[in-house]
Amino acid sequence: MNFTGKEDIEKPIDEVFAAITDHEAFEKQVMRRGHEISRTDTLAAPGVGMGWKMRFPIRGQMRDLTAKVSTFDQPEHVVLDVTIGGLDAVVKVDLIELSRMRTRMNLDIELMPRTITSRVLVQSLRLRRASLTQSLRRRMADFALQVEGRAAPTA
Repeated sequence: MNFTGKEDIEKPIDEVFAAITDHEAFEKQVMRRGHEISRTDTLAAPGVGMGWKMRFPIRGQMRDLTAKVSTFDQPEHVVLDVTIGGLDAVVKVDLIELSRMRTRMNLDIELMPRTITSRVLVQSLRLRRASLTQSLRRRMADFALQVEGRAAPTA
């Protein structure tokens, strides 16, 4: 099952790439929501091999999530491999430079169930596909506004 979205952002591609790879900011967001997160790698700079473990509640049960960066092609492409229980997901973010000050962000999330329980979960997600896709696009639009509101980095 796939979820996709696209959003145009009024910033240069390098600034958008810096925002989507600002892992410290994403880690802080997770912690603000009261979830546990820890790095599983020792890399100093963003790149292939970065990884995280998270713990958070879904449907009243604590779930463990592992995520690892499998592709890191600056400034156009990042791929995360994610596992939550019996469910694997591949999250792909592609950036396309439309002009010097405009970037298109394409997001593709592919869910691949490995167990009967995760297959049932994915089937229930199919029933809510329209609302989940709308929610994803709303979050992408919010992210775009955040990126557009950031000041340009100084050299």
